Amino acid sequence: MMGNVLPALRSVLLGVGLAAAFAAAQAEAAEVPESDDPIVLAINEWTGQHITTHIAGHILKRMGYNVEFVTASYFPQFAAIKNGDIHASLEIWKGTGGGESFDEAVASGKAVDLGEVGLEEKQTWWYPLYVKEQCPGLPDWQALNDCAQIFAAPETHPKGRLVDWPLEWNSHNANRMEALGIAFVAVPAGSEGAIMTEVKSAAARQAPILAMLWSPHWIHAEVEGEWVELPAYEKACEEDPAWGMNPDQTWDCGWPTGWIKKIAWSGFADKWPAAYRFLDAYQISNGIQIGMMTAIDVEGQDVVAVTEQWVEDNQDVWQPWVDDAMAGN
Repeated sequence: MMGNVLPALRSVLLGVGLAAAFAAAQAEAAEVPESDDPIVLAINEWTGQHITTHIAGHILKRMGYNVEFVTASYFPQFAAIKNGDIHASLEIWKGTGGGESFDEAVASGKAVDLGEVGLEEKQTWWYPLYVKEQCPGLPDWQALNDCAQIFAAPETHPKGRLVDWPLEWNSHNANRMEALGIAFVAVPAGSEGAIMTEVKSAAARQAPILAMLWSPHWIHAEVEGEWVELPAYEKACEEDPAWGMNPDQTWDCGWPTGWIKKIAWSGFADKWPAAYRFLDAYQISNGIQIGMMTAIDVEGQDVVAVTEQWVEDNQDVWQPWVDDAMAGN
C-alpha cells in the first residue's frame, strides 16, 4: 500500500513544484513592461543597421514593451544616448571611427557597453573583379597611381575618382589619399543607396570603379569584387606623422578591423531590466543580415515587413534570450 502512496505523493509534490515555478515565471513576466515609457532605439544610415535594430524592436514589442525607432546620425547619436534621449544603438562599428566615440561614451559613465552583436566587419576600397584586367597590379594599392586616369570623372580628371561614403560617416579618405600620394579624389556619395547604384551601373557596363565599401552587404552577392590591400593599420597612423611612409602626414594606412557592438543609456538596466538583459544577449550574423538586405534593397521589400517575418519564422533562435531575460538571467 505504502509503495503505491509514495510515487503518487512524489507526483503531487512534483506537480506542486512545477506549478509554483510556472506561477513564479508568470509573476516575473507580469512585471514586464517595468515602465510604459517607450524604449527609443536609434536608426542609423544603412540598411544592415535597420535590420539589426528592427528585429530587436519587434522582439521587445512581443515582450510587452513600447518601442520607438528614431532616425539618428551615426556620431551625434552618442550624445543623445548619454543624455537618455536615445536608449540604445545596436550596431557600432569600431573600424569606422565609431569605436573611439563608443569608448568615450562608456568611459563617461553615461552609457553602457552591451557587448558585440555577432557581425564580422570589413571596410576599405573595393573594385569589381573585372577591373584587374584594366589595372594590372591590383589589389596592391600602389597600382592605383598607374591606372588613375581610367577611374577619372569629369570633375576629377586627370585624377581618379573614389566613390566615398557620405560625409557624415567620416571616412578620412581624402586625408588617406593625400598621405599615400595617390592621384585620386574622394567624392562623397549622398547615401548608401547612391553608392550601390553607381557600383551596379558600372558593373553592367564593365566600367572601372573604385568605391568605399563594407561587409556585410548584399552588393557582394551581386557583383564579384576584391578589396584593395592598403598598408596595415596601427593607431599611430592616425596620430603620429613620423609613423609610416610619409613623415609629414597621418592616415597613411588602411582601416582597423574589430568589433561591432551594442551600446545603451546608463539608466536602461534600472528602468527596463528584462529588456536590458535581452539586448545584452541579442545576436545577429552576417548571413542572416545579408539575406534580409537582399530582400529590402534588391527586391524592394519593406524593412519592417521583412524583419517581422524573420522574427515570426525564427522563434527558436530568439526565444531563449527572452526566456533568460524574463527569468532574470
